[in-house]
Amino acid sequence: MSDKPAIEVLEGQTKGGCPVVHFDFNQPLPIHSYHSELDRLRALSPIVWNTFGGGFWMLLDDQTVRDAFHDHEVFSSEATIPTVPEPDWHWIPTMENPPKHKLYRRVLNAPFSPRAIRDREERIREHAIAFIEPLVARGRVNFVNEFAKEYPTKVFLEILGLPHEDSKRFVPWVEAVFGGLGAEAEDAAAAMSQAQASIRDYFVDLLADRKANPREDDFFTDLSRSTIGDAPISDEEFLNICGVLVLAGLDTVKSQLGYMMLHLSEHPEDRQQILDDPGLIPVAVEEMLRVYSIVMDGRKVVQDTEFHGCPMSAGEMAMLTVPSATRDETKYADPSRVDFSRTDATGHLAFAAGPHKCLGTHLARRELNIALEEWHKRIPHYRAVQVDELRETGPQLGLEDLWLEWDVAE
Repeated sequence: MSDKPAIEVLEGQTKGGCPVVHFDFNQPLPIHSYHSELDRLRALSPIVWNTFGGGFWMLLDDQTVRDAFHDHEVFSSEATIPTVPEPDWHWIPTMENPPKHKLYRRVLNAPFSPRAIRDREERIREHAIAFIEPLVARGRVNFVNEFAKEYPTKVFLEILGLPHEDSKRFVPWVEAVFGGLGAEAEDAAAAMSQAQASIRDYFVDLLADRKANPREDDFFTDLSRSTIGDAPISDEEFLNICGVLVLAGLDTVKSQLGYMMLHLSEHPEDRQQILDDPGLIPVAVEEMLRVYSIVMDGRKVVQDTEFHGCPMSAGEMAMLTVPSATRDETKYADPSRVDFSRTDATGHLAFAAGPHKCLGTHLARRELNIALEEWHKRIPHYRAVQVDELRETGPQLGLEDLWLEWDVAE
């Protein structure tokens, strides 16, 4: 495994007046490398051309990323992996543009609305406590594997009405899909394809069951009876939506929790602030979401344009590099520093923006807040160990492991 910088600036080369770089965003790197490398790249230019994987634009500051999220007529969601301009899959609603995107979102909003999440808060809290309590007396845990992965998975599957034991199938499938996104290695791409097929087969069986045995107050029964505009939802649309929900719901909170707990273990002064004042946790969550954003989304340029002075051609791809935009010096003072007293952190892009703002925003925030609350009630002091061995991966940033230790009372 190479520890070389992920991003190579190709000196003297430009495209449309913008710098040219080479950035393999699938490469595992030492912890914190991705964010620091993106900071370095953003200082070079708000837009660069990346030669990796056939080439794509990287939008790096708050304004360029924000504008692209809001302009679907130029930056289309029909392709969302920067290295795959012609995908052989179509995720719904992720890869739908307005106005049809809104029709799909409308049938999905109810279980993820603020009210629905408030109604589920006690159950979410119960699940967090149930995973934390057995760890207290152990004094050591791989936090990513034994909490950050398990807790949000159980919450999400329960919202959908799926048995938690099925997480043993879903989690490896989801990891295989994310591991194959934009990967050049044939084995990773093959594993991604097989995982997507397995997810689909699961929901083929589930749909047949719900048609034969409809249930009351059941997400999938309701979805199977929904309409998209004036038309009944098709089986293909149903299967596609279900696959996307699983992909979106099982990985992002895990990744954010890993970064948050690593930060709090490495910065005991920040941890002490939330121990002294647990009411500060919602602010802390927002600030750590901003500093450690994880999603590097893609869009397809569908018409020739000059975007912030950079000429782009129809058919080219662009990466909306959120982990860079949320640390933009022109928007945030000392942007790479976590500061719970910050007054300029509102409106960050960690959950994207525009029509495709994350459907699970309210759920994710509640899960993160509850996890920090309940963990620190029971395990207030801990330390990260084997940090030099930690690696983070893309294209959705996340830690592969995080070992935490703490002193156990005699």
